[in-house]
Amino acid sequence: MGENYDYISDINARKLCWNFKVYVIRIWEHPSKFNEKEVGSIEMILQDSKGGRGHASISKSIVKKWSVDNKTIKKPTPYRWILTFSHRTEVNHIMNPTFPLDAFVFKTIPELLTAEKIENSELFDMIGEVVGKHDPRELVTSKGKETKRLVVVLQDLEKNRINCTLFGEIVDEILPHLEVRRLEPLII
Repeated sequence: MGENYDYISDINARKLCWNFKVYVIRIWEHPSKFNEKEVGSIEMILQDSKGGRGHASISKSIVKKWSVDNKTIKKPTPYRWILTFSHRTEVNHIMNPTFPLDAFVFKTIPELLTAEKIENSELFDMIGEVVGKHDPRELVTSKGKETKRLVVVLQDLEKNRINCTLFGEIVDEILPHLEVRRLEPLII
């Protein structure tokens, strides 16, 4: 007899013990609000066999059990609940999962341009060729942090274009690729 697994869409506050079989789609470290050099939590996006996605969090008190190298996103899924790992949480690696990984949720440029509203919690993927850029700018956030901003123009295969604003470290990562003469297109 097989094990029974819960689905992310069924999460509610009436139950405390859950048994999920999921892929980790994305994982990143969120800095401490008191010291940006310290890890405050590890955040994850999980996908179950129905394709449902949920947010999971590992608090600072048990974060030493895990390590990743990415940064921050706020409320990355539309579900109301966030799964929080405790010291009793068990994670088992499954060698041959029985359901497909849907790592990407693509949106087209026309979908983005005609959308009435895109929720901050909505994670999606897009692919485009960089066909233009604006000059990078230095910014100071409302909290006084210095950062950078760069707007790039992306184009799809049907010649649809959209501006994409990049912030922070990603600006330093992409600028060298934009400043050299390239024979092949730059795809992001």
